[in-house]
Amino acid sequence: MKPEIPDPSELVSRLRHQLILAQVRIMELEDERDSLMPRLAGLEQLLRTAQSLADQKLDETSHLERVLAGWQDQFEQLRTLQQHTQQELASARTALDAVRQESAGRGDVIARLATAMAALQAESTKRLGQIGQLAAELRALQSSRSWRWTAWLRALAGR
Repeated sequence: MKPEIPDPSELVSRLRHQLILAQVRIMELEDERDSLMPRLAGLEQLLRTAQSLADQKLDETSHLERVLAGWQDQFEQLRTLQQHTQQELASARTALDAVRQESAGRGDVIARLATAMAALQAESTKRLGQIGQLAAELRALQSSRSWRWTAWLRALAGR
């Protein structure tokens, strides 16, 4: 059995019909493309903005990591300084305790010295008062009439 050969005019008609359908489909696809182009442009802009923000955040992260490393270094330096300070404070406290113990034995000597100093100061104050009184008497004597009248005798005696 031989397959039947279709009529060429019918083939041409079917081919034209399929071409028309294909052209309609192409036009529909072009319309769809034209309607999607602005959306694609908006999405591309969003993608560029997102990439820019991501780059900025990466730069900020890098900066913050450097800052954190610097702070960690400072923290370690401060911790070392604190340890040294605590050691020096402990040795200073030990030395202070030793001085306190040593001075506790000398406390009675210091108290006697303080008493003696207070007595000497009182005596000194008393003597200064006497000196002031004698100086006033001397000034009164030198300003007297008799002192002035006898000045020529003192001058002769001093020769």
